[in-house]
Amino acid sequence: MTLESYGPPAAGMGAAVGREIRRFREARRMSVSELARRAEVSKGTLSRLEAGLGNPTIETIASIAVALRLPLGDLIPTSAPGTPTLQRGSPDPDYSRQELLQRIGPGVMTEIWRVRITPAEGFVESPPHAAGTVEYLLVTRGVLRAGPDGALSEVRAGDFLVFPADVPHRYEVARGPAEASLVMTYPAMNASGATVHAGAS
Repeated sequence: MTLESYGPPAAGMGAAVGREIRRFREARRMSVSELARRAEVSKGTLSRLEAGLGNPTIETIASIAVALRLPLGDLIPTSAPGTPTLQRGSPDPDYSRQELLQRIGPGVMTEIWRVRITPAEGFVESPPHAAGTVEYLLVTRGVLRAGPDGALSEVRAGDFLVFPADVPHRYEVARGPAEASLVMTYPAMNASGATVHAGAS
């Protein structure tokens, strides 16, 4: 098993996974050596993960989860971001590859939108959605300024932005026309048990 080496983990995901691994390992009263042996990863790899220094592959996380007798999701925190997180697009690769941009956990409803904004209209603004709503924006054409009011990020084609959408937010054309794919998640149930619908941006 190896660590991914092409850039830092998005939004500190590698460090968050490392904290969860250590927490569950200690709860199981296992040493680093014992967990590494059971997961069939090197002790050095496991130590780096727990120290928040690695960007693990999903295969490595899955092997550790099995060794800890846990479902994979227990090692991957899915809390909503407190501030926008912008991941810049990567250069064209020399070979076919897949890149994990974000993992969305259970307990949320998910909607997928296409966003198209023309220079003539210029912007789309939205009031706060339901508490806990998060938007994930992958720009495919043009340049947008997007995010919570007062904290807009410039997002170019290929860039990926995650931000809390339970506050006023907007999308502005910086260079257009602009187009993006938008995934919106929000809690599946409110306190009374009724489904909450966030609505379009």
